[in-house]
Amino acid sequence: MTTSPQVALVARELGFVYASGAGLERADLDLAPGETAAVEGPSGSGKSTLLALLGLILTPTAGSLAIGGTDTGSLTPNERDLLRRREVGAVLQDLGLLSFLNAWENVAAAFGPRFGRHRGVARELLGDLGMAELVDRPVAELSGGQRQRVAVARAAVKQPVLVLADEPTSGLDPRNADLVMGALRSCAAQGAAVLLVTHDRGVAETCDRRYALDAGVLSAASMENAPSVNPRKEGLA
Repeated sequence: MTTSPQVALVARELGFVYASGAGLERADLDLAPGETAAVEGPSGSGKSTLLALLGLILTPTAGSLAIGGTDTGSLTPNERDLLRRREVGAVLQDLGLLSFLNAWENVAAAFGPRFGRHRGVARELLGDLGMAELVDRPVAELSGGQRQRVAVARAAVKQPVLVLADEPTSGLDPRNADLVMGALRSCAAQGAAVLLVTHDRGVAETCDRRYALDAGVLSAASMENAPSVNPRKEGLA
């Protein structure tokens, strides 16, 4: 599969079927660097499976997937793991932060156990996301929105091609939701393609693209793209 280096993500007829028969039937998706996209759909429609496929956790049973111009179908398991570590950042629904580390340490931990050498870049990135005064604070002492921004910073710190976010504003008040979305837009401003799964239509409307996932089929045809100018997309708040 050949893709342009200007394309961050290309999925064609991507699918995965579990032994139970559930899963993702078909997904066609294109994302360019700096673009944001939202996937909306009811529970059980295949959103988690889609994220696992795009995050190279699951291997497709159908179709093709290219990330940053690399055809993932031709990679060995070790090569897939390396591509995921280098080119894909993920914001999990449970965040996955380490409670015994402070904010900057959690961000730098994306580089592995010897994270101390990455202290500067981690602290700088948190500062860019409005958390300069909290970089040394234990994550257990941070609010939900602050922890979400730490998770976004951890996903972005290695400057990946693709950032995936699973319900990044779930349970947050509007102000913190806007701050988290601002952090994700900052990832896009640095050149990453950002794809998020959300039940929040207001959040989806701030993205460049909107997709609907229903009964295992992903489609952009049933939903109009968000307007090119949206006041919620400006700035960190």
